[in-house]
Amino acid sequence: MGLLRRLASAVAAAGILLAGSLPTAALAEENDYDYERSSLAMMLIRHEATQFGVEIQYVFSRMRIPDRFNDHGLGVRLVSFAEQGRGTEGSIESFVRQVALGRRLVARWFNRDKTSGVMNMDLVRQRGLYNATRSSEEIARSQMRGMALLEDAGENLLNNTYVVFNDITYVDHANGLGIFKDVMNVTSTLAQTWLTQTVVGDDDNPFENPTLSSFNASIDDIKSFRVKIVSYLYRLRWNDEVAGKFYSSYYTDSPDAAKSKAFDADRESFTLEYVGKVQSTASNTSMKGTTTAEQLITKVCTRAVDKNLAKLQKEFADFRIKAPLVSTEPLVAHVGLREDVTPDSRFEVLERSIDKTGKVKYRRVGVIRPEKGRICDNRYWAKEEETENSRLQGTTFTKVSGGSFYPGMLIREIK
Repeated sequence: MGLLRRLASAVAAAGILLAGSLPTAALAEENDYDYERSSLAMMLIRHEATQFGVEIQYVFSRMRIPDRFNDHGLGVRLVSFAEQGRGTEGSIESFVRQVALGRRLVARWFNRDKTSGVMNMDLVRQRGLYNATRSSEEIARSQMRGMALLEDAGENLLNNTYVVFNDITYVDHANGLGIFKDVMNVTSTLAQTWLTQTVVGDDDNPFENPTLSSFNASIDDIKSFRVKIVSYLYRLRWNDEVAGKFYSSYYTDSPDAAKSKAFDADRESFTLEYVGKVQSTASNTSMKGTTTAEQLITKVCTRAVDKNLAKLQKEFADFRIKAPLVSTEPLVAHVGLREDVTPDSRFEVLERSIDKTGKVKYRRVGVIRPEKGRICDNRYWAKEEETENSRLQGTTFTKVSGGSFYPGMLIREIK
């Protein structure tokens, strides 16, 4: 525990801990409420040998991580697997082990310098500030202790680090199947894949260079463009045992060759847990607002990814988003059709407080439901489509139960 306490002191000195030191006026004036967002890395399983495979990987490599997540990307968006007969899940798990993906996620959390091994708490502080800057008077009066922050970081930050592997293939509307062109054999090793596959460069745009395309098509040829998507969800395994080993054996804020070498050699401590998968087939998407094949394919693929993320959040409770109430008269939050909100959805309203030890606690204070006809269409390209609800700034809710609510309270969908 000695190291943890020293780390706690460093955290405190870095300015993470003092919720009580923040002026109440500053809290009241803050409009951009931070909240507990899971940290997410997204990757695409490449299928260059399929129709539109090159186009799909091109648009995916340029997709932004949805703003309801912290972007925990590692600079690699596209991955290929050696054909070893393991099936997709087996190939993913082999890839995760081969490249020590869990260790890389941890290194990203602590801004680890690859050369010196030096780490810092800057990203933990940045993403953990929700513990110190919310508008609750109780939080404003509290003082976040360094030790509690480290525990909180494990429970609410590192333990909510996810990777989603997306497997997206074109669906031929004529026969309902993705058509594979057996024109290449993926034989690169997994380690080589990690080192070489990042994002597709601008010079490799298949929409502008037909020689790179797996299927030459105009927008008129793909009016009914559809994709099948399977999304595999993995979570970083982080508990007291893992944290204790990391802080005692690997964390260093100054050059330490022994610790750096030991961290690089550890391929066992930092692992990913398989959470589950969902799949769907993107329905025909309106061409309204699109003028090029690139725009249409981007629109279809982005909405397909958002749809599966929403399904994963509904299916797995720990992955569900928390969003802040931005208004109470009326009740409004920035969620909508992108998160698969419907008139039948129900959300619990959570009040956040800090206990005597400095740890964040939650208490349900009510339940709300979306108002029919007032659900924001926040899907990708909705504004260009000029859908009926795309002009709404958020979704309006009606209280089902509970007492008084205030802006900054968090809402979380109830399955």
